[in-house]
Amino acid sequence: MKEVNELTRWLLAEGWQPEDTPPGTRPYQDYDGGWTYTGEAIRSMVWETPCGLLADGRHFLNGYMSYQGIDWRPENGNPVLCCPVFPSAPCPLRDPLLHTQGLSCHSGDVAYQCACHQTGRPYTYEGSVDETHDHVWREADKLWEVFKAQHKGRVCRQQSHYGRTTKTWRAYYDPMDCANFGCCSYCDVLAKELDTRKGNVFYDLRKSWTVKGEGLFPDQRKTMVEKGHKLLDRTASLTLCEAIVKYGRHRVEERVRSEFHHDLFFNKSLEIEVINLRAARVDKRDILQDLQDVTNGIEVIHAADSLKAAKAQKQARREAAKARRIRKAEAMILAHGWDALEDTWKRRAEKLLDEDRIDELLRQRQISKEAPPAETQICLYASASDRTLDAA
Repeated sequence: MKEVNELTRWLLAEGWQPEDTPPGTRPYQDYDGGWTYTGEAIRSMVWETPCGLLADGRHFLNGYMSYQGIDWRPENGNPVLCCPVFPSAPCPLRDPLLHTQGLSCHSGDVAYQCACHQTGRPYTYEGSVDETHDHVWREADKLWEVFKAQHKGRVCRQQSHYGRTTKTWRAYYDPMDCANFGCCSYCDVLAKELDTRKGNVFYDLRKSWTVKGEGLFPDQRKTMVEKGHKLLDRTASLTLCEAIVKYGRHRVEERVRSEFHHDLFFNKSLEIEVINLRAARVDKRDILQDLQDVTNGIEVIHAADSLKAAKAQKQARREAAKARRIRKAEAMILAHGWDALEDTWKRRAEKLLDEDRIDELLRQRQISKEAPPAETQICLYASASDRTLDAA
């Protein structure tokens, strides 16, 4: 059983029983440490940081932190929030138990948690956590203009990070993000208008592995080239595709390592290399190069052919499965008719068969029922029992 929280201790001392539900609380639960506040009750509370900043209850609706054996939550009167100032060193006003607690974030930020206490002061935006947080980002906007001027405008805010602790901007450029999610018509980093023509990034994979020999036959090294792999799931501006070829080769290699990590782990002789990275509207095959590779003993496979064959096989499996379902539905209609057919099979038949086919099957069933029984075939040879009776 979890140790009861401070709210529960106070309510038990006031005479409340676990089967009761005091106003503003949820029902008693052992795994929550007793009673907990409802969302409405927490929203109505006003809290104060050690440095005097006000925080309304909505800051404490997303769970709580457990640290140093303590649950830092409203029920214990000590909920925490991230310091909106993002200082470079821990604040001396923090709870001593939180003095060594810190979380490193991207861009060099260090997030420190501040334990708050409930206050009777009314909430105002002036002097609040929200005002302090907004001030940090207004300062970031001003520093961004300075940072942009230093780089002569060739930086993108969507691909930059601001360090709230160091108060510095850091830029990077990944054209893959622009191709997948961007919607700009002008690229600040490349300082050019994006080409309205769409294309993709294509690459080839050269695979080499060792086939173990048997008996007197030595090991043999095999090489295969898979050509025409697409990098992007959808087409993008040719300008971005060319930028990926120039700046984003590492992203292609990361994707290949991720796709073949299982094979690379279990087959140490396997080597995979990305070759012929290119940007184009449509991938074109070099027949002469394919013939030269085959002459050199390299197996050549085109990704488009493999994908087309896989789609054809999948379509064939779907059609075969549908044909089996149709035959089963027809057999059920011939065996049971329509009125005696279960509702499930009726729905399946209506989905798989048209009305004319259903009517035809019902007519076939009716004809088979009205047809006279088939004549018994004459047997020229008497059975063993009949011969025994005749002999008697």
